[in-house]
Amino acid sequence: MIWKDVDASKTHRLFYPQVPIIVTAGFQGRVGAMPAIWCMPLSFKPPLVGVAIAPEHETYKIILSSDAFGINWVDFAYAKQVGELGETSAKEFREKLSGVGFTAVQGKTGQPLIYEAEAILEYRLYGRNRFGTHELMVGEVLEASASEKFGEYWDFSKYDPLLYSGTVNRKGKRWLFKSGLGKEVAVRMKLGR
Repeated sequence: MIWKDVDASKTHRLFYPQVPIIVTAGFQGRVGAMPAIWCMPLSFKPPLVGVAIAPEHETYKIILSSDAFGINWVDFAYAKQVGELGETSAKEFREKLSGVGFTAVQGKTGQPLIYEAEAILEYRLYGRNRFGTHELMVGEVLEASASEKFGEYWDFSKYDPLLYSGTVNRKGKRWLFKSGLGKEVAVRMKLGR
């Protein structure tokens, strides 16, 4: 195999496509939500999951206030809403989810979740650590639920996962989402991003 050099500032792209999750958090009536792709299981006992979030995001600040958050997985059918969610600040909306067409529901732990989600996890904030531009927020799983599309594993004959493939320049910068079945949606990014 002959490899070509990859710019170190672009090595994160080697991990794409990735299934984005939507991080949700609520505190004193404010609801934050944002797509994130840097998410991973960290431990079986206790069950821990880490998600990397840039501290300038309003959702990050809401997580710190509430000491809790949720993670939601949605089907490819919601690609447009996920892109819009990434382009909308919780500073602009008191309830960001409904602003892009999702339905917010209260989870068992009191945190906001997405009604349309195929699976959800609810966490208490277990720990956090800064690594460069992002902070790894570690959550201890308190509740886990999924649709019938998940048994012991995802049933891909029923579940069409949303895959984030990066950003592209198609008459302006756009989020590029693909499905497991080869469909594609490009959502326009706001100017200045």
